[in-house]
Amino acid sequence: MKYWYSAAIFPPVYFVHGRFNSGGTVSEDGIILGVEKLKDLEGLPSLVAHELIHFQQKIEIPEAQYTLLDGVIMEGSADFIGELISGQNINSEAFKFGEQHQDKLAMEFVVSMEKQEGKDWLYEVSGKDERPNDLGYWMGYKITKSYFDKAEDKKRAIEEILKFKNAQHFLEEGNFLYPYIQNVEKMTDAEKEKLLNPFSKK
Repeated sequence: MKYWYSAAIFPPVYFVHGRFNSGGTVSEDGIILGVEKLKDLEGLPSLVAHELIHFQQKIEIPEAQYTLLDGVIMEGSADFIGELISGQNINSEAFKFGEQHQDKLAMEFVVSMEKQEGKDWLYEVSGKDERPNDLGYWMGYKITKSYFDKAEDKKRAIEEILKFKNAQHFLEEGNFLYPYIQNVEKMTDAEKEKLLNPFSKK
């Protein structure tokens, strides 16, 4: 982490028994891991790395303007940089499902990304299909990785990711969603509505 971001701060890591509501979070005091959510210690480095990134993040977006796109970049960038420094990713199930269904999910996301509702992407699912929790982590990872891969100055890109102020900038520079955005722009409202249930049998 110090190599990629020289201003990194390394807080204490606390292992606590919580209320079965969070495997990891951060506060001003450090990284807090809920041990009751851990089945074993496999993947612990990636979990600490993910929360370490959240501890570094300085995202200056007013809460009233915070969109799904902002949320997935915040979480997905923590996955991406966390993987960069630990060699592991904490969301293998979401990533496997995302890679298998990228086109359908990307089209659905484009229709939803400016909304302020995170269900089916972040932290919870509605049950409308068989998707796993936290697909937004995968989507944010893909957006962030595309931005990083295209950047000439990789260390500067990491700092920009940690301090992002404009999610649209990441879309435009990284271009991961650009083909899907183009397709959606040509659609009618009725066609866009169908995209919100990409695995429907009807």
